[in-house]
Amino acid sequence: MYLNAADVEVLALGCTFLGAGGGGSVAAAAPLLRHTLEVNGTLPVVSASALDPDARVACVGAVGSSTVMLERLPSGVELAAAVRALERHTGTRFQALQPLEIGGVNGLLGLVAASRLGLPAIDGDAMGRAYPRLDHTVLMGVVPASPLALADAGGDVMLVDSAGDRSVERLVRAVLPAMGAWAAVCLHAGTAGQYARHAVPASVSRALTLGRAWTGRRREDGADFLAAAQARLVFTGTVLEIRRTRSATEISGVISLGHACEEDRSMRIDFANEYVAAFDDGVPVSTAPDITCVLDARTWEPVSVERLAVQQRVRVIRLPAPETLRRPHPGRLDLGLRGYGMAEVGTEARP
Repeated sequence: MYLNAADVEVLALGCTFLGAGGGGSVAAAAPLLRHTLEVNGTLPVVSASALDPDARVACVGAVGSSTVMLERLPSGVELAAAVRALERHTGTRFQALQPLEIGGVNGLLGLVAASRLGLPAIDGDAMGRAYPRLDHTVLMGVVPASPLALADAGGDVMLVDSAGDRSVERLVRAVLPAMGAWAAVCLHAGTAGQYARHAVPASVSRALTLGRAWTGRRREDGADFLAAAQARLVFTGTVLEIRRTRSATEISGVISLGHACEEDRSMRIDFANEYVAAFDDGVPVSTAPDITCVLDARTWEPVSVERLAVQQRVRVIRLPAPETLRRPHPGRLDLGLRGYGMAEVGTEARP
């Protein structure tokens, strides 16, 4: 598969869906990726299994405040700097790069890095959606997160030589204020064979499929889009109340919806940077790791946690999580509700 500048719009839309209401606005990276592809030409996107199993690969993205990123836009220089710094430190050259996270802005930034450095991109990622923490990856416990490199927009580069997988999130968050609130990151240096076995496959392809399904929809009820996206509509209604709590690293809270047709029916959505769980009259109908998306009822455009407003008419859909996220592994955090500090519940299908 080859990506070119004409693909960026649908790819960005697909990454927005996979962001589950979070992951950072693709507006911070879509123009950059489009320009990079126009300058450097088409970008080859390959599966990890198609590479030499011993080929050296790594994940690339950004960490920190996506709001600040919209004010201090990435240039691509910091992404390349993080990659080159980790190469120098490890004494190896990477032969392909993978997006750290397909949900939201990181789905595009990983591709910017690959294009800028003349490397193929891996059709996969380490999260399968958006997650709020660096230790929410399927590579934890398999491919060590460190050594890792951070590079900020001002040209500063920092290396974390050795840190336990459970310590990486805490250490990186501690230095981000000094790096301008966000930084490019290159981590999980490993082999293509490891990525083929443990990373989330076909993430870039899925984002493209979602974007194309949305742009090509024809039916007003969205049935053609839902079928192409393998999604399920779980609720249609109006936002009645939003309770948001903000901290330095998280926006969390609860959303209450009233049903469009049934007065006594309501939905509660819990969010923590992303939409995490949706309950229809107390029945869980979409819970992480599945991807909960809130869409504008009229346009079917995805609405982020920060942009959602009271009295807005919306539709709530559930996209199935990649099976890789459900695969238990003793070395990583739970990627379901427990990973967000919530009790696990079984998702049910309300008639």
